[in-house]
Amino acid sequence: MSDTQDLATVPVVATQVKLGGWSRQGGGSGSVHQRRHQELQAFLSLLEHSFLQEFLSKDPCFQISDKYLLAMVLVYFRRANLKLSEYTHSNLFLALFLANDMEEDVEDPKCVIFLWALGKGWHLRVSDFLHQRDNLWARMGFRAMVSRECCEEVMAKERSHWAWTRERRPQHGGAQRGPKARVPLPGPPSLSPPHCSLCGWPPSHSHCHHQPRPLPVLTKCPSPTPDWHCPPLQACLSVAEDSLVGGFLIIPPPQLPLEPGTYSLHILPKPPPRPGY
Repeated sequence: MSDTQDLATVPVVATQVKLGGWSRQGGGSGSVHQRRHQELQAFLSLLEHSFLQEFLSKDPCFQISDKYLLAMVLVYFRRANLKLSEYTHSNLFLALFLANDMEEDVEDPKCVIFLWALGKGWHLRVSDFLHQRDNLWARMGFRAMVSRECCEEVMAKERSHWAWTRERRPQHGGAQRGPKARVPLPGPPSLSPPHCSLCGWPPSHSHCHHQPRPLPVLTKCPSPTPDWHCPPLQACLSVAEDSLVGGFLIIPPPQLPLEPGTYSLHILPKPPPRPGY
């Protein structure tokens, strides 16, 4: 992924640490150790950039960017043999999206990554983003599984770093096989982090200095048809105010593939209760 392929609308971040050159060939265990240290410092420096700090702050419940998912991003960078100059916003978003693909049961939260990675007009560039994700996956040799032990080994190199305090709370953990309590999605750019009634406000270690403001999220499900079943949670539309261009952003569920074009959204009124109820 060269700089010309960079999907993010923000400039590439230069790391704030001094990074010496190294060769992939030759050298003993000392050169490998030095290379791993440089990669870790470049990754942690990338996380310190204000744009990514803002992104992480909009996920206070760590649904798409907890410590294990962030550790997976660094593992992916290493497996893809990315150069230090390729430790960029866009590659981080690609790797984080892939990590969510591998580890998370619920599809909706990770879709917020599109808004941050692609910026204005994101809905026109989703297919390109997914193509770039597949390119990264190919560079990794299609090795996307990462063990818990591997993540903990990464975190052990800088145990006190704030990124490893992003511990997901039990109420947001575990496999989600059926309907659960509705929780707010991670926030898009320019909106305050969502309030979570399960965690209270503010969640611990959220690294966010913004004042809380509820994220306007509306849940509406289309009527089921014989060809498409609407589960209670995962097939619901997520609607949030878009302060960048005005209006609202509508994130469709993965079960509802849409071709590029213009669509009309009709919200049906709630039917009256039947007599006797």
